[in-house]
Amino acid sequence: MAEIRPFQAVRYNNRYAEDLDRLITPPYDVISPEEQNAFYQAHPLNMIRLVLGKQFPGDSESDNRYTRAAAALKQWLHDGTLVRQDKPSMILYRMEFQEPGGGDCQLDGLLALVKVDDYGKGKVLPHEKTYKGPKVDQLNLMRHCRANITPIHGLFDDDNDVVMNLYERFTENPPEQMATDANGTVHMSWSIDDPETVSPIMGFLADKSIFIADGHHRYETARAYRNELLESGVSDGAGDYIMMYLTSMTHPGLTILPAHRMVKGLSNLDIPTLLWNLAPYFETEALSFTDGDRHEVSRRLVERIRSYSHVGGKFGMVVQGEEAFQLLRLKAFRKIELLMDPEIPSTLRRLDVTILREIIMGLGLGLGKDNAEGQIEYTPLVSEALSKVLKGEVQISFILNPTRVDQMRAAAELGHKLPHKSTYFFPKVASGLAMHVF
Repeated sequence: MAEIRPFQAVRYNNRYAEDLDRLITPPYDVISPEEQNAFYQAHPLNMIRLVLGKQFPGDSESDNRYTRAAAALKQWLHDGTLVRQDKPSMILYRMEFQEPGGGDCQLDGLLALVKVDDYGKGKVLPHEKTYKGPKVDQLNLMRHCRANITPIHGLFDDDNDVVMNLYERFTENPPEQMATDANGTVHMSWSIDDPETVSPIMGFLADKSIFIADGHHRYETARAYRNELLESGVSDGAGDYIMMYLTSMTHPGLTILPAHRMVKGLSNLDIPTLLWNLAPYFETEALSFTDGDRHEVSRRLVERIRSYSHVGGKFGMVVQGEEAFQLLRLKAFRKIELLMDPEIPSTLRRLDVTILREIIMGLGLGLGKDNAEGQIEYTPLVSEALSKVLKGEVQISFILNPTRVDQMRAAAELGHKLPHKSTYFFPKVASGLAMHVF
């Protein structure tokens, strides 16, 4: 049973209402070094100082990004920069945004606390693998701040819109908070402390599974922190819950972008050998380009990949130093099925993220599945995946179609973790509209 409850959120004092645009940030794992600097410059009270503080050569055990984050949080609570709500509430959180292909869209969800449980024991289900490094970083941050700074994004079943029908009337009022992020997404929130609304929502969600959409590293960090407190014998129960943004799995605004792969650090990258290794399984077509028509050729590449979005097995490949995009199309799935890890459920072997990781990156490049941390970067933007190769910042980029919600759900229910960063949910929930400080 998923245990869900309202909480007394910590948020910016209303005197900063006009500054919220310059105070919020996205989650830590999508912030580039350039964006980190920009957030530092945007406002002296910007949430970046908690979410992803700067590191300095002179950092020590007593003075580092985590101690500085804790000190900032303590000071902001003391001087009223941040205030705690008087009543436990669920927070209705709406994002209005432009779809990548054009068109207005919105996504609604509720911020609430969810009981932290071990995978398989409770009702919180993951769908993708995690790296060790980010979990160490987030655990250090949680130890020092004792706070959930950015909500995890979770999904639940609600085919009949029961929860939405309960909270929809609150959006008839002006939002309590509103901010526009750097991508143009408008973030709005309303507090819901009415027991006649909160209790039915809690009751409806009590027997639902919560599927982690975004924030696997943060959830596993919360679980590790809870275990630390229990083992130490000083747990006060505060670490038993984590803040989540809960959205219906059938909400029309739920959007998943592809997570294109960018690879670096390969010591023996040999493209002819790679193509030779892949030749029995993929048809390969080179789309040559010049500086003058590169944008048009890349557009055609993406269109052809998207034409296979419901078929699977079509990828783009861009290599440093080459003036051609490679279009890879799987010949027949039966040719590769037996080459995959036998622990992968048969229903998940046809997913593009699985084919790319197992066959192209594993068999073709010889890239290990468990020791490639730091070698693979991810982006939802084709333009970034291409430009980083052309600038020589990475060696090779792979373009793919996004994983669908039904595929993500199937993996979670089967108890199988897809490759790292198999999904990129868009837009990202902001850090700064609400925190859980315990």
